[in-house]
Amino acid sequence: MTNRQSIDRRSFLVTGTTLSVAGLVCRGKAMAGPAGLPSDNPAKGLDLDWAEQIKWDKVIDVTKVPGKNWNERFDRAQQAVVAQGGGVVYFPAGTYEFTDSLKLNGNVVLRGADPGRVSKAIDDKYSPPTRFEFPKYRPILSGSGSPISAAFRGIHLADAATASNCGVVHVDIRHGHIHFPEDEGHRAGKNRIVFGCRLYASAIADTAVPDVSIGQHAWQRYTKWHFGAINVYAAENILVANNRLPDSSDANFTMKGYVMQGNHRTATPTVTYDVVFDYNNRPGIRVQEMCIGAPGGEEPSGTPNSHPWGFRQGFVIRDNYIYSSGRTAIAFTGDGTKCLENVVRFPKDVWRQTNTGLRVTSGSSTNDNRAVQMRGYRWHVEGNDYVVHRNWAADHKYYINDGEGLMHENHCNAHVVDGKLIGNRGNTYLSIYKTGGIDGLLIEDNDIRVSHGVAIMADADHSINHRGACRNCRIVNNTTAGGIRIAGSPAADNLVKGNRALKPDDAIRNIANARVEGNQGYTVEEGFTERELRKKR
Repeated sequence: MTNRQSIDRRSFLVTGTTLSVAGLVCRGKAMAGPAGLPSDNPAKGLDLDWAEQIKWDKVIDVTKVPGKNWNERFDRAQQAVVAQGGGVVYFPAGTYEFTDSLKLNGNVVLRGADPGRVSKAIDDKYSPPTRFEFPKYRPILSGSGSPISAAFRGIHLADAATASNCGVVHVDIRHGHIHFPEDEGHRAGKNRIVFGCRLYASAIADTAVPDVSIGQHAWQRYTKWHFGAINVYAAENILVANNRLPDSSDANFTMKGYVMQGNHRTATPTVTYDVVFDYNNRPGIRVQEMCIGAPGGEEPSGTPNSHPWGFRQGFVIRDNYIYSSGRTAIAFTGDGTKCLENVVRFPKDVWRQTNTGLRVTSGSSTNDNRAVQMRGYRWHVEGNDYVVHRNWAADHKYYINDGEGLMHENHCNAHVVDGKLIGNRGNTYLSIYKTGGIDGLLIEDNDIRVSHGVAIMADADHSINHRGACRNCRIVNNTTAGGIRIAGSPAADNLVKGNRALKPDDAIRNIANARVEGNQGYTVEEGFTERELRKKR
C-alpha cells in the first residue's frame, strides 16, 4: 500500500466532501479479512476505564475513500467518522505522504496497522508498518535560506478546547510531531491517547532564530526549546505509552559560520562556530507540562487553588523509549501522574556551542538535560531506566550546568506531596531539590550510580536561610554509588533505612532529624545545621 494506491470511486456515494456513512463504516470484526481491520482497544490491560469510551469498533479504511491526495482523503474519512458519532480512521500498512499538518477532530482516533511480532517500543527493531511522511526540511545555507514554513508539520487538534476521545495509534511518523494542546484559559478536552507510535526527526525550528539584529545570517536555524516530539494536554485522562523516539542524527545538518552572541568569556560581542541543527536536541514527551508556581525557585509554590489546571488527574506515561541529545526526555505536571517503565538514553560528549540558537554557552548555561521532570502532587515514578549525560559548553572545557536524572525542583512547581520514586535505575542523581516543602515522599529500591557527589537528594530547603518542612520522607532499600542527603525544617517522621553504598566515601547527610538505621557502607553526618555542614566540609 502506498500513497499512489488507486481508489475505486464507484464503490462510494460522494456529494461534495460528504460521504455516505453507511457505505464506509465497518463495525467490530465483521469486515476483518486477510488484511484485517483492527477493532481492539490497544490500551486494554492498562486498567484505564476511560479508554473504553473511544469507539474502537467503528473503523473507516482511508484507502477506500476518494480524494486527490492523502490530506484530502483523511479529511473526508474523518468527516464520515464524526458523522456516525466517532471512531477510527484506519491507515493500512504502507507509506502516506502529506503536504500539511493533519487536524484531528474530537471522537476520532488515527490508527495504523498493528506492528506485528515486535510490539514493544523499547525494542530497537520496533517500527510500525504504517508510515506518515511529512515534508522534510531541506536547508539552503545561503541567502534567506529555506523557509521554516516549508516543513515542521505534524498531527494537531482541530479544536484544542473541546477535542475528546481522540488520539494516534501505531504510526511511524517521519519529520513530524504530535501536538495536542490546551486552548486559551486552559480549556481542553479529555481522554487523549498516543500509543505505539515511532517519531523520527520530530524537532521543530524556533522562529526566534535568526535574530538579524545581532548579526545572524537569515539562513540560520535552531531547534525550539519547549516543544516536544509528543505534546499532550487534557482536562483529564491522558495515555502516552509504548512510543519510540529513536536516534535521528542522520537527519541533522551542519551550518558553517553560524553567528551568535558572545559572553563574558569571549573576546568579541559575537562569535562564529559550525553548529548542528540537531533533531535529537528537543524535549521528548511533554504531558501537561507547565509552570504552576513562582519561577526561579521562589515562593509561592503552586496549589490546586492557585493553579487548578496544573493538578488535573488521570495521566499515564509508560513503556516509552526516548533518545535525546539534549533537553528533558519526559516532563509532566498533574496530580497522581504515573510515569512507569520508560527508557531514556542520552549520548556522551555532545558539544553544545549554543543552547538557544542565539547565545554561546558557558559552564553556567543549561540545556535542561534530564530524564524526568516532575511537577505537581502525588506523582508515581517507577521502574524507569535512564542514562543522562551533560553537554560540553562552547569552550569544550566545561560541561553545561544540568544532567539530572529524576527531578522535582521548586522552580515553577509545587511542594512535594506524597510522591513515590520506586525501582528506578540511572547514572545520575534523583533530585528532590530545594522544594520548599516535603509532606510525604517514598524513595525505595532505586539503583542510582553517579561518578561523584550525591546520588539521592530529598531537600526541602531553599537556601541556608530559607528552610522548608520535611515530613514523612522515607529513603529505604536503595543501592547507590554516591551519597544520600535529606534536609528540611521543621522535620518529623523521616527515615533512612536499609540502603547500600557501593563506594567507600559515600555519606548519609541527615539535616532532617531522620531516623538512620540498617544502612551499609555509609558514613553518617548528622546533628549539624546546613551552615555547619558546609563549614565542616
